Amino acid sequence: MINRKILALFWGILMLGSIFLVIGAIRQSTWLQGYGFAVVSCVSEQTVVRMAQTAGMRGAGEREFDSEDIGMQIVYQLAKRSIVKVSAKDAAGSGIIWKIDDGIVIASNRHILMKDVEAVIVFGNGASVTADVIGYSQQYDIGFVRIQEADVTDHMLREIYEAVPVLYETDSEEARAAFHSEYADRRVLQVGALMDGHTASLSAGNVTGLAFVPLFNTHVLVTACFSRAGMSGGGVFDEGGHLIGMISGGEVPDEAQRREAEVTYSIPPSLIAAEYEMITNRED
Repeated sequence: MINRKILALFWGILMLGSIFLVIGAIRQSTWLQGYGFAVVSCVSEQTVVRMAQTAGMRGAGEREFDSEDIGMQIVYQLAKRSIVKVSAKDAAGSGIIWKIDDGIVIASNRHILMKDVEAVIVFGNGASVTADVIGYSQQYDIGFVRIQEADVTDHMLREIYEAVPVLYETDSEEARAAFHSEYADRRVLQVGALMDGHTASLSAGNVTGLAFVPLFNTHVLVTACFSRAGMSGGGVFDEGGHLIGMISGGEVPDEAQRREAEVTYSIPPSLIAAEYEMITNRED
């Protein structure tokens, strides 16, 4: 597994380095031309479809993109390699590649995983594998599954990328104020798994802040960005491709005809990391 992990790390570093170089070039070009990164609030369904279509960096002859579009499309190329579909009995949603070590560990929502001891994981290329539910939090909407080392192939490792989380704290007013100072109104991309093979599960928006939500029994990341069924367990990524939250719910307007939240609640990565450590300690 060590050689496989080195292989996965190599591919990850190569892709991450390329992405940061391109994003850096885009930002430098943007500064020179006098443009700025504008805050984009909830995008429409039509915009989501367009983003999915253009995320492959189509040629200049088909459509001219500004640096803002291109930067977020690059983030999408990285983020989608960290997201998988998770199915357990009659529940289905998304998951995040949390750790490539002793197999592949995937973080998802407790409300998806707690109905079974196994889950089916589907990667972006359509390949599927069975994973074991290794535990879930007793107080937060967090759970984990592991694809056993024997089931991990080199091809699988080349297709995925371990998410890079930002482990900000939320347990004090000072910590929350520091987060707000750095991230308020920052652009984000929310990415979920493809539920039916062709419907785009992504949206662009901005960070609102951190808020205590009784349903989740903790302070959660709040984004002005829509989410739909199936995106639960997916990730919220900043402009550098870093994971800053795991989608867990949201607010659906009373008059809405479709079950799509216009405000999304996401679990901070620091809580995911703490729960994973507790679960692995119990395993030992």
